[in-house]
Amino acid sequence: MIGASPDPLAQIGAALDNPTPAPTMAEPGERVRGQHDDGDEPFPLDCPVIPLGAQSTIDGSQKCYYLNVNGEIVGLESGNKHGKGNLAGLFGHKVKYLESQWGRYSDPKKEYSKVEKRWIEVEPPRLIGFDQGKASIALISECSRRGIFDPAGRLRGRGAHALTGGGLVLHLGDAVAALVARADGKLSDLSWHDTGLHQRFVYPAGAPLSRPWAQSVGPAAAITIAERLKRWNWKRPDLDPILLLGAIGQGFIGGALSWRSNVWITGPRGTGKSALNGREGLVPGLYGDMVFRTANTSAAAIRQSLKNSTVPVMIDEAEPGKDSRAIDAVVELARVASSGDKVHRGGQDHNATEFTLQSPFWFSSINIPAMEAADRSRLAILELRPLSADAKPLEPLPLADLGRKLFRRMMDGWPMLAECKRRFHVALIEAGHDSRAADQFGGLLACAHVLLNDEVCDDEDVADWAQHCRPQRMAEVNDQLSDEDACINHLQTALVQPRGRDSREAVSELVARWVAKSLNPEGLTDDTRGYVEQLGLKVVNPVYRPADGAKPARWGSESLMPHAAPGYLAVASTHQALNAIFAGTKWQNGVWKQTLARVEGAVEVAAVSFARAKIRAVLIPLYTVIDERELPDLSKRDAARAWLAEQTQGPEA
Repeated sequence: MIGASPDPLAQIGAALDNPTPAPTMAEPGERVRGQHDDGDEPFPLDCPVIPLGAQSTIDGSQKCYYLNVNGEIVGLESGNKHGKGNLAGLFGHKVKYLESQWGRYSDPKKEYSKVEKRWIEVEPPRLIGFDQGKASIALISECSRRGIFDPAGRLRGRGAHALTGGGLVLHLGDAVAALVARADGKLSDLSWHDTGLHQRFVYPAGAPLSRPWAQSVGPAAAITIAERLKRWNWKRPDLDPILLLGAIGQGFIGGALSWRSNVWITGPRGTGKSALNGREGLVPGLYGDMVFRTANTSAAAIRQSLKNSTVPVMIDEAEPGKDSRAIDAVVELARVASSGDKVHRGGQDHNATEFTLQSPFWFSSINIPAMEAADRSRLAILELRPLSADAKPLEPLPLADLGRKLFRRMMDGWPMLAECKRRFHVALIEAGHDSRAADQFGGLLACAHVLLNDEVCDDEDVADWAQHCRPQRMAEVNDQLSDEDACINHLQTALVQPRGRDSREAVSELVARWVAKSLNPEGLTDDTRGYVEQLGLKVVNPVYRPADGAKPARWGSESLMPHAAPGYLAVASTHQALNAIFAGTKWQNGVWKQTLARVEGAVEVAAVSFARAKIRAVLIPLYTVIDERELPDLSKRDAARAWLAEQTQGPEA
């Protein structure tokens, strides 16, 4: 409307989106004094070393933190580490600055004049270095003025990081690029900054990384790489190249994501693993220096090498061995890095060191070592098959330039990546995946889409890829055992030797024999029941006892009557024989009870008599222990579930 006043909110938004440089309030070399200073000499504005703050500990240690002349973070004890050598190290090639601000001068030379009868200066004072005392006091005082600085959580190493409001920052070693959230929720254009202190985070300078392509580019580079990836012989030829393309794109911005999908490339010799991700392979060629690649390493070495960096980590030849502890520790790092967290380790100085773990991990090996379900669920397992005999050599590609273009695609596609991930996540949940698997595969699919497309993924594409990722097709999901299933499997297959027998038998065999004897009491005459009870196990019927006056509803047990109620296996919460069965596993020392209590249909009871010893126990359905075909009808899965629901329904449950 003509004459209407402008919208105040629009004016504020426009001002925030288009800030004007602050006026120059002081010239280089001038000093400023804060409002709380007490008259000490102000700190120079143009100092090439930036004091960040100080931190004290209960043992009396006081450390000052600086960004040195090269932009690296340095911590110096205020008591004895501000000597001339350390100050010269801080200022480096600009050490002369110390002389210009805190110069030390020689005494003037004087001679006595008999004519004038006084001392006359014949040589004025000359600059002979810097005053270490004045310089150190000025630096320590400025650190104190800037307040407490705790490096934990404040340092951001090379790689990608998230900004408040959905923005993205890329620390490229010698520069920082940022996409900042504007007042209207959109992102600003790409802006470049020097390393150092930005908002509350410190981006210390480091060795420079490859920069993204200078201008925005189309999907041509991604299409070229996608076609090249299809030249390998994948177990899932339609899906695996796309997941791998997504993993490549994810690596450029992985540190800024809320979830990182790890990748394990496996296959026998002759499948082209080296050409794919070996030292001179396609993937390292795309990343250039923006990757930490190693073989035969340790978790400690990775932590110490990464520090606060979020670049991709590639572990080659991660083969299982007789002693798997080293690779297990590396896999544990990858598990922590998936969701992004901090790891702390104590030091000899009694101060903890913090490590950022927000890097995507790549593994490569002929065989994949055994691992926990929690670790396997964080992997996209991409399996290679042998190349055909007539496979043609791959023509060379300009990998460095293609990688920089993929990097630029991921940066430009950052604003739509979150929505793509959300859509894939929803579709994968609907296809039958749990939330973690939806994060795992949805993230890779979303990154691949951003590389190959300029618009947010539509419903048809999402549904199509969700069908490619049906749980039945994914070995990552199908081949893993839950913690409860793994615990039951260990118990089932444990070999014990009943008294008086020459050979050992599996626990599941003994339980099945007990059930068979209960169904046909005249058919078997051995003392299976007595021996099983001595193992801390017992076949029973659960009994549900509703609330009665002051007593709450609770579960009990009674001797197995096959046709009266479902059969359950009672497992003692503590028992010496079970301690022996679970010794050396993560379920030892009674932890098995916590795990088995999470089995579907499990109930806990206050006491069960095991060979006349009354012990607290957890009851698990027999159908989880032995083949359903050996059970009476009421003990089979569907019937047992229905019986349990019937017992516990109503207000007393």
